Order: sequence, then structure tokens, then C-alpha cells
Amino acid sequence: MAAPVPSLPPDAAPAVEPRIARTRCALETGLWELLRDHDLADISVSALCRKAGVHRTTFYGHHRNIIDFAASVYANVVNGLGAVDVDQRGTGKTQLEVGVLYADALRRILEHTFAERRVYRALFQTGTFHAVLADGLRPRFLLALYAWQGYGLVPDLDCEVAAAFLGGAYASWIAQWVSGEDDDVEAWLASLTSLLPGWWPRDGFPQP
Repeated sequence: MAAPVPSLPPDAAPAVEPRIARTRCALETGLWELLRDHDLADISVSALCRKAGVHRTTFYGHHRNIIDFAASVYANVVNGLGAVDVDQRGTGKTQLEVGVLYADALRRILEHTFAERRVYRALFQTGTFHAVLADGLRPRFLLALYAWQGYGLVPDLDCEVAAAFLGGAYASWIAQWVSGEDDDVEAWLASLTSLLPGWWPRDGFPQP
């Protein structure tokens, strides 16, 4: 299993001390390599550290266990796939263009999570990944809400609360997607149009 995408999009990647970044990269690469032949539940910290060439003490200095680490890695993958090139006011692009960008981002997420559904199913079953994923998606929705505000589309609401709500809702939507066998990305994406708030633009989304 090759690394699907960088953990974080360039615009969201925080400054990290190079040694820590190298360690994180080695652990991520080790995890993806082990997942080629093993289920997530069968991978131990010792096996991951041997594969990555990282001391167990270093691993435990940042993560409690394999599940916590994998949840962080894969939530960052989804977050990276959800990145869109739009500022907080949506300036420089039409409403349709912004809508297409968001639809394309969700399409990338659906394609990736289905291709890696074995891992995502295991993560969602842990009971903790949903919250990690929702928290990672929240800033993406906050940016989307600010962009739609620039077009005068957002009603009078608390954008922070709305972003947290949408992050949780989308995490559940993705969980339902990976739990099934349906591989029709366009149909699943189209189904979202009936779940979005009434004021949310449908531009760029396939029709149900």
C-alpha cells in the first residue's frame, strides 16, 4: 500500500522540527507498508517501529497506540484531499467554480476512502476515529462557510458551531460509504445534495 497522499496540504502543514518530521514520515511509510499485508488490528507498535527504524520510546512520546497513530495519519489524508484553492471570501472565483472545487474535493475523498476501505472500516470501528476525522474536517467547513458568506448565502448562524456540526455529519457520511460495497462515487456524491442545508449551494454536484 503506497502512501496515498501527503499527510497535510502545503497550506495547512504546520512548521515542524526537521527531525520530528523525518520520524513522522518514517512511521507513516512503515504503517502503509505493513498495511499491504496485515490488518490494522494485527500491527504492533514494535513491528511498526522496526519497519520505520524508530525507537519505541520515540513513538510513545507522541502516540498512545497504533490506533491513535493510524487515526491521526488517515484523518490527515482525508483533510489533505479536502483542500480547496479558495480564500475566506471566495474572491476571484464564481460561485459555480467554488462549488466545483468542493465537489471535486469530496469526490477525491470518496475515491480514496473506498480504495482503502479495509483500513477505514477498522478505524471507524474503534469508536475514536469518527471524532478525530470530524475535528480534522471542521476547519475545512469553516473555510467553506466563510467563502459562502462572501456570496451572501449563509444565514445568520454561528459558523464555528455549524462547521463542527458539518464535520461530524460528513464523518458519519464517509463511515456509511466505507461500510458498504457500493462503488458508485457519483451516486453517493449526488446523495449528499439531499442532506445539505437548504441554503448550501449544489453547484458542481452530480444530480441524484
